[in-house]
Amino acid sequence: MTSTKHYVFSAFPAWGHIRSFCILGARLVKEDENAVVTIIIDSRMLDKAHDEISAELRSGQSQTALQRIRVLATYQSDTYSVDVIQIMKSLAESYGPAYQALMDSKPVTCAAKGTVFDAVAPPNVVILDFFALPQLHVTRAITGKSVPIFAWITGHASSIIRTFGPESMGGIGNLAKKIAAEAARTGATPEEIGDKVFKHTDGTIVKIPGLPAMYDYEFFPQKLPFEIPVSMVIGGCHSFLEQCDGVLITSTYHFEREALEAVKSWFSSWNKPTYVIGPLLPSGFGTIAQTPRGADDIEEFLDKAVTKHGQKSVLFISFGTFFYPASPEYVEELFEALIEKNFPFIFCYASPFAKLSDELINKATSSGLGLITKWAPQQYILSHPATGWFLSHCGHNGVMESLACGIPIIAWPFEADQPGAAAHLTENLDVAFELIEVRTGDKGLKPLRRNGRAPKGTREAVGAEIRGVTDACRGRKGEKMKYNAEDMKEKFADAWKGDGISRKELHEFIEKHV
Repeated sequence: MTSTKHYVFSAFPAWGHIRSFCILGARLVKEDENAVVTIIIDSRMLDKAHDEISAELRSGQSQTALQRIRVLATYQSDTYSVDVIQIMKSLAESYGPAYQALMDSKPVTCAAKGTVFDAVAPPNVVILDFFALPQLHVTRAITGKSVPIFAWITGHASSIIRTFGPESMGGIGNLAKKIAAEAARTGATPEEIGDKVFKHTDGTIVKIPGLPAMYDYEFFPQKLPFEIPVSMVIGGCHSFLEQCDGVLITSTYHFEREALEAVKSWFSSWNKPTYVIGPLLPSGFGTIAQTPRGADDIEEFLDKAVTKHGQKSVLFISFGTFFYPASPEYVEELFEALIEKNFPFIFCYASPFAKLSDELINKATSSGLGLITKWAPQQYILSHPATGWFLSHCGHNGVMESLACGIPIIAWPFEADQPGAAAHLTENLDVAFELIEVRTGDKGLKPLRRNGRAPKGTREAVGAEIRGVTDACRGRKGEKMKYNAEDMKEKFADAWKGDGISRKELHEFIEKHV
């Protein structure tokens, strides 16, 4: 008699942390009829999660597979709230009763949609976003060490090393301890000085496995249009990594082997088995056409671009759902340069901090070259024959999706895992141009370690650089990057083939821990 393998997953309330697990969860139930997956997320992510899972199971899968992946919210969130800390608190507080019900093999109910999910066997493993330290504590309080807890990491491996890793690898080390020491020295509270300690730079050269050497200030290339305290969250993530039983990473060896091998070595010294299982993208992504998900205007724009400008002619621009340039004149200069160069583009500005004047929007759309939108089906755009380049902040998901489609990148990084990724894409992989003149703030205007170049800090310099890059995209260097990106596309596809390295590591994880 076969036994149920029950996976429980919960995450930080951000789609980028959740989407890849939807793909994994769908594959687990598709490939193993004894697998059951329960996903506990913020209620605002439910519809997206359902769509992602249904799309992955579309190819003739039985209804029973879909029934074995259960997506629910344990509380009803405020649709318009942007208070991430409060959302995380509400998710953590409501997670406990739901997890207890799962352990007791009782039915669970979605607080948002009212769907009742039948009782199943208790969880065999819990996979938690490593931002979800409170959920780890709740899980441990209920089941102790009897149910293993694995960290779910969706960022670039090089960034994991920098932010949480040992100083011997170029990491910050234990930030919480450094903050506590500084608080004791100054008499301030950890909350008051935490971010100051985290963002302190003095020009130290940082050497992270897999990245070119960088000055410490290069990890903060932009003055941000917002201030959100991150040091306490980073401290919590470090604590999570110390307390969990193992790690799952959604990157791939084909993208950053040296950094991933260093991460595995570091976690091995902590006795944490680590499995690299990315890229987690829809089956056939990059080769099978994606759906526009209702974005008829974008579908029409891209189809017309193929006819008028040719294949691989469109530039897709997106800074993700959160980041956005603090200097609006740089965005204006970007638009002007693209219109001048007759370079068709789609500009997505989903960030709550994004501001575009009606005049600028009208200028772009009336030119016939620009489509401006607050939401865009990114995977559809990147996989469309019209798209040739992606101007990105270089977050992990966007980079994976772009390279999986063979699309080279124009990098405009802000913070977090982005600056290191931009350096890797340009210097090591040669699949990207990085915009340097767009850097802002005291740290952003300092010279780069790898070439000594310092931004001038003017709109004129930004315009000149963008025009130069657009010309290069259409020249010999751009062609070489397209070739390199296509090579990455093939390697990404190999990772999840029958004998692919990511599939092998996932199966090893299941055999040993589920």
